[in-house]
Amino acid sequence: MELNKDIADISAAEAENFKGKRFILCYHDFNIRNFEKALVQIDQISSTAGSPISVAVVPAVGAAPEEERENFCAAVAKLKADGHELLLHGARHAANLSKERSVFGKSALMLSSNVAEFAGLSKEESQTLLDRSIALWYALGQEELPIGYVPPAWYDNNYLKDQILEKFKTYEDRTTIYKKRDLIVSVHEDADESTEKKAEEKPVEKFLSMGISFAGLPDISLGIAQTSACLTIQAPLGTPRLTIHHVDFTSIGEKRILNLVRYALSKREKIFYRDL
Repeated sequence: MELNKDIADISAAEAENFKGKRFILCYHDFNIRNFEKALVQIDQISSTAGSPISVAVVPAVGAAPEEERENFCAAVAKLKADGHELLLHGARHAANLSKERSVFGKSALMLSSNVAEFAGLSKEESQTLLDRSIALWYALGQEELPIGYVPPAWYDNNYLKDQILEKFKTYEDRTTIYKKRDLIVSVHEDADESTEKKAEEKPVEKFLSMGISFAGLPDISLGIAQTSACLTIQAPLGTPRLTIHHVDFTSIGEKRILNLVRYALSKREKIFYRDL
């Protein structure tokens, strides 16, 4: 009985410590080129975290052999079956350099090593690319859209946020997560009849959420970036996103990545996007 009381006291103390302090743990760039190794890495991360995580999937399969395509589709299905929260992450995660872009878009391509495929596009081009990524998602054998959409490198254009929130519940940039609330339907009761009024959509909620990422950083800056990540996790405000990429296991190392996950878990409660 005393042991159970001690456990309850510890749990209560942890709950109080985490009160209002949450973070999202997300694996980015799960794609047809890395999925076999990525599955192993995701298993390591989720085992360290003690529960499934969020995974941002790049749906394009390109000219991959049929067997490889089938294996990739099966891998995405396995992630979902294992309880991981899936998100759509661009179409190819590589920009079409022939498209016209704003000055901002061209700068974003330089800063992102040409992965910011939505950056600086016109309204029509942005919608076309978004529709293409959705078609590629369904081509993976998925029957419904995931909860959210993550633009590659978190670079967008003047139209993408509204376009995404028409079809998805969450959209994000480098500092903010936007979540669309469910429709509210008010019902008026009059005698024996119930009249359904027009559904009204509640406003989109904004959540302060700093994106923590090491992708694309030069090796010389990785030490500073890890320190900055710890400070962001430790800060009292917002719901930071700790994003881990396939290459981080090489550039930073497995041990440091998993230790960073443990550090985040010691400071905050891990949640999914759907928990916002």
